[in-house]
This record gives sequence, structure tokens and C-alpha cells, in this order.
Amino acid sequence: MALPLVATAEQGVLGATVGTGESGSGDPWDAVVGTPTITYQSEHARGRMAYQVVAGAAAQQLVWTSASVGSVAQIYGRFYLWSHAHPSTPTGVFRFVASGSQTARLRYGNDGTLVLADAGNATEITTAAISTGKLIRVGFRVQFVATNATLVINVYDNPASLTPSDTASISTAAGVGTACDRVEIGSFNSATWTGCLSDIALSATGEPGPIVSTPPVPALRRQTRALLVR
Repeated sequence: MALPLVATAEQGVLGATVGTGESGSGDPWDAVVGTPTITYQSEHARGRMAYQVVAGAAAQQLVWTSASVGSVAQIYGRFYLWSHAHPSTPTGVFRFVASGSQTARLRYGNDGTLVLADAGNATEITTAAISTGKLIRVGFRVQFVATNATLVINVYDNPASLTPSDTASISTAAGVGTACDRVEIGSFNSATWTGCLSDIALSATGEPGPIVSTPPVPALRRQTRALLVR
């Protein structure tokens, strides 16, 4: 497999632990690690289900390995996030890895900011504090080159909007790793935090946009269509 990758959680079982070889819908996770486990939750999902992360003393991660990611020089991403509150201490939400070593990290700070950090966890870009207690959408871009790397975080306070409410970017980052063959998603530090992630998507060619729901077909239109088919 290779990018693009999508995991929606939509067909997950409420309260069940997310397991290896499944994702609820979309591309299955190659590994699921950590305690407490990541579970399917419906209350704060964009659609039917989300992945609920309850951060604690140990890390919890949903993982796409090189079997799914391949080895790429750039990743664009999108996820929907409901955070009950900012974490008690900064915690990683996305970790990008190559040959077993971190190449970049998307971190959620206890001040509410989102940060893209380099291979050594040094901050490269920072957003304003994100909203809690509501669904938002986050998009990002990470270019894996040693110098003059482009990094972008887009925050959409209105998750259906095409225009970000906040953007942080840089085109001169130095210290990012030079490839990515593994993506880990969840919580990576000892922190108190509960968050729900849904409709996770990764691409090599551009930031995935918002999901547009198709309205149901009214009963009269369905009946008319049935008559026409007959």
C-alpha cells in the first residue's frame, strides 16, 4: 500500500477497543499499542464514530507502518478533533518516523496550541490556542528534507469551511528528518487529556478537504425515481 490512507472509524463498535487489522472503515491499522486502549466513541465524532484517546502515564498509538505508508518525502494530512480540555502537559498527537527514529511531530500543548516540531522535538511552528468542547478540523503539511523544509498547520474552527481560521507555516525549517515510513497517532507523553479524532486522512499530493455529507433523498423524489425506473 501507499498514500493516500484514510481511517474514518465509522463502522466501529461503540466502546470497543480499536484493534490491529481494522480501522472501523478505511485502511486498517498495522499496529495498535499502549495503555489505556484507544476506543470507538460516538458522542463527539464528525460522523457516526471517532477514535477516543484517554491519555495517561503511557503512550497510546494507532499506527500505519511502512507496509501502508511506504517511504515518502512529504505528507499532507487532515483530522477532525474534539478536545474536552487542553492536555495537562504537552503531548504528541501525530508522530512521523523513518527507520525507527522520529522525523517530525505534531504536538498539542497545555496552552492549547498546536505545534509542528522537528526530529529533535524543537518547535518549528505554533498555532494560536484551539477551541475545546467543539468539533474542529485540522490540516497539515510536512516536507521531509534536511533544510528549507515546508511545514504548515491549518486550523478550521468551522470544520466544514474551506478557509482556515488560523494558519502557521514555515518554508525554512531545518532539523526535520529526510523521510517518513511510519505514522503514529494518539498520545505520546504522560498527560491528562481526553480527545476524539475522526476521519483521519493522509495524502502525498495535497491537504484533504472537509467531508461533505450528501443530504438524504426526500421520500417523494425516491418514489418518483422508482416509478420512472419501472
